[in-house]
Amino acid sequence: MPTTAATTPKTKFPTFADVQARLGNIPEARIRSYPAPGTATVLDLLDGSIVGDRLCELVDGILVEKTMGFREGSLAARLIFLLQLFLETDNIGLVAGADGLIRFKLELVRIPDVSFIRWDSVEDTDLIENPAGAFLDVPPDLAVEVLSPSNTRREMEIKLDEYAKAGVKLVWYVDPERKEVDVYPKANPKRKKTLTAADTLDGNAVLPGFSVPVARLFESRAPKKGKGKK
Repeated sequence: MPTTAATTPKTKFPTFADVQARLGNIPEARIRSYPAPGTATVLDLLDGSIVGDRLCELVDGILVEKTMGFREGSLAARLIFLLQLFLETDNIGLVAGADGLIRFKLELVRIPDVSFIRWDSVEDTDLIENPAGAFLDVPPDLAVEVLSPSNTRREMEIKLDEYAKAGVKLVWYVDPERKEVDVYPKANPKRKKTLTAADTLDGNAVLPGFSVPVARLFESRAPKKGKGKK
């Protein structure tokens, strides 16, 4: 059956330039061409025959690969460990890693590298601990992004705006290159504070009592040369 205007899926992005503008001019290799950008659904996002083994986000009907190198993954794991250690003695919420899907809107599913949500942010804690589907449908109180080389400044500005609109109370952008953490209370760029190795990262009102020296996040864990096993 020939394809006609009536049978062709409609897309809100007529050109690839429109797609790039929505995503923040990210590398083309991260944008999935099938389904056509603007037509992908949540079911497509969860379909292994479409996304394969790639971790993807859904942005206004566009499947976007979320790239995270080994260094970035290790840094996120370190932060999760420190948060989990804190929560073992002060059980105020739940932390998740880079496979924790969070649906902010019908066609917007993001995956912060680290997310945290307080138990008292919901009336029923099962919404967090035992969500009915593959997604958390409640915005996190804290969203953490560990910056990778493929992340553009515009992409991270767009994400920050989405987090602000969703009501995320605290956002951390962790930069392995600069060895700094950009802190955004209420995801507000006007309230941005950049922490260096001389500073301490704290949980603000979201995680009261949690703190870690920024230098500890980026310190080398490898044994000193000459002191390893012979």
